[in-house]
Amino acid sequence: MFDLQQANLALQQNHERLLASEKMAALGSLVAGVAHELNTPIGNALVTATTFRDHTRMLLDQFQTGLTRAALKDYLDQATQASDMLERNLHRASSLIQSFKQIAVDQASSGARTFSLATVVTETMLALSPTLKNRPIEVVQDIPANLTMYSFPGPLEQVLMNLVNNAVLHGFDVSAQGTIRIIATTETPESVRLTVQDDGVGIEPAHLTRIYDPFFSTKFGSGGSGLGLSICHNIVTGVLGGRIDVSSRLGEGTRFDLSLPMRIDFANR
Repeated sequence: MFDLQQANLALQQNHERLLASEKMAALGSLVAGVAHELNTPIGNALVTATTFRDHTRMLLDQFQTGLTRAALKDYLDQATQASDMLERNLHRASSLIQSFKQIAVDQASSGARTFSLATVVTETMLALSPTLKNRPIEVVQDIPANLTMYSFPGPLEQVLMNLVNNAVLHGFDVSAQGTIRIIATTETPESVRLTVQDDGVGIEPAHLTRIYDPFFSTKFGSGGSGLGLSICHNIVTGVLGGRIDVSSRLGEGTRFDLSLPMRIDFANR
């Protein structure tokens, strides 16, 4: 009996370590993706700034020898274009950094706070854009701007990341076009329904009862660990105090419905 208890304890500890490892792997992948994505706007901004500097030096030389009206107009046109390009690229870089910074803080602290659900979803999808940019998959959000929650945004972001990544990995072939919809509605005065739905290949009926089982995956060796949906279920039902339901039809896609309290009740936790 003692040996069985020890074995169960060891199994539980290994499971918890693997769950933590999966969460860290997801965050590590996010870091790498955002760093890669930042290369484009920052690289563009650097090239533009260098070109702008060269044009300015040329204008200074012409100013010493005699500046013509045409040369000044040409410089001002180039300066306007350079300023617009710098602004666009730096705004893009700033948005990525702020989004990742907030997600990193949330993931590290897992603290409860008041937040806009639309903002959290937008920031999470922006951080996932490197994963989605090379796939013909559109993410559509339909979330009321005034929908606020007092809950744990970090764990909620983890759930969203896992559900979207799961849809991309399992729901669509590599070159297939598709849509992932993230919809939120007020379910009751105290709860919100958050839906993540794709129009991909769907889930086999025999698999629906097993998708939350740890290590269950149809794509081991192809990026599937079998822990993503297990983490989602544990977070939604445990940390967030809600419920997660799934429905799917082969060839028509998969839908996850999360029923979440709008305000965490610590007295009942």
